[in-house]
Amino acid sequence: MKLKELRLERGLSQKQIADYLEVTPNIYSRYETGARQPSIETLIKLSAFFGKSIDFIVGNHTEADYSLSDYELELLTAAREADSRAKEDALSLLKIHHT
Repeated sequence: MKLKELRLERGLSQKQIADYLEVTPNIYSRYETGARQPSIETLIKLSAFFGKSIDFIVGNHTEADYSLSDYELELLTAAREADSRAKEDALSLLKIHHT
């Protein structure tokens, strides 16, 4: 499970999440260590709390990073601001050099 990782990324205590789930901190701690498995209802709550899929939380799936680099953002901005001829030229040039 990725519960500890998600909790630490947000700077939260086990007690804060336990309070949200309406369980004791001891029970929540056992979820993090794998000594106890949360119910599906608890997993749904955790999914909503962290904004992650249940698959991601239980480690069955890694979420893709779709964020754009500064370079990609610059290209996108330039493409949006260009006239149609410049857009066609730029796309043709990129396709020629695509490997």
